[in-house]
Amino acid sequence: MTLKKDKGLCIRATDYSESSQVLTFFTRAGGKIGVIAKGSRRPKSSFSGAIEVCTVGDMVFSLKDNDKLGTLTEFNPIFFGLEIRKKLFALNCGFFAAELLNLFTKEHDPHPALFDDAVLFLHKLDENPDNKVLPFLILFEFSLLENTGSQPACGSCANCKRKFDADWKQFYFSPSASGFICRDCEAAFTDKKIMTFECACCLNQPSKVLNAQTAALVAVEEILIDYITAVLERRPKMADMVLGLIKKL
Repeated sequence: MTLKKDKGLCIRATDYSESSQVLTFFTRAGGKIGVIAKGSRRPKSSFSGAIEVCTVGDMVFSLKDNDKLGTLTEFNPIFFGLEIRKKLFALNCGFFAAELLNLFTKEHDPHPALFDDAVLFLHKLDENPDNKVLPFLILFEFSLLENTGSQPACGSCANCKRKFDADWKQFYFSPSASGFICRDCEAAFTDKKIMTFECACCLNQPSKVLNAQTAALVAVEEILIDYITAVLERRPKMADMVLGLIKKL
C-alpha cells in the first residue's frame, strides 16, 4: 500500500462512528475517491475536527487498487468556505455543486479542468452576495456538462441542424433532444420550452450570463436543471431548493 498526495474537494461526508467519517472527495489528479477519516470527529484529532462538504485541501491517503474505500492520513485545508456558510443561497449552491460532481463523475476518472472550475466557483460563492452568484452557478454547470461529455447542442437545431441565429423568430429548448429546437421542428418535441432570444444567447455563449438580466438567468437555470434531470434520469435532490431560493433573491 502506497501513500498518495492530491488536492481534494469534499463532496460528501457521512458520520461513520462517534469519532470517524466516510468522505467522498473530488480530487484534481485522481478523480472521485472514497476514504475513511479515522478519528476526524475528535476535536484534537490530526484533522483538527470533522471535514465538511465544500472544504478544499491538500490530502494524503492510502488506497489499494482493489479497494473502494481508502484511508485518509492527512488533510490540510486551504479553503474552508466560511463566508459561504453564512449565506443561505450560496450554501445551497455549494451543496448543489457537490451533489452534481458526485452524480456526474466516476471513481478514479480525473477531470482537472473541472476541479479547477469547481474550486473557482466556491471562491465566487465565498466572495459575492447571494444576489450576484447565479451567473457563476450557471458557468459551473456548463463546465460540468462540457467536461463530462454531456454538453447540450446550443449552436444549431438538435433535429434539423439549422444554425442558431436571430432569424429563428422563436426559440425552444428540448431536454429529450439535448438542445435547441427551431420553430420548424418544435411540434415533434412535447417537452420543449420556449425561450427568449436573450436566454438562447446565454445558452449559446455561456459567458453572456455575466451581463444578462435576472429574468434570463432564472430561465437559463430552469432549463439547465430540466436538462440535467434528463441526462441523469432523475432530479438532483438540491435542484428544487436552489430554484425556490432563486425566486426569493
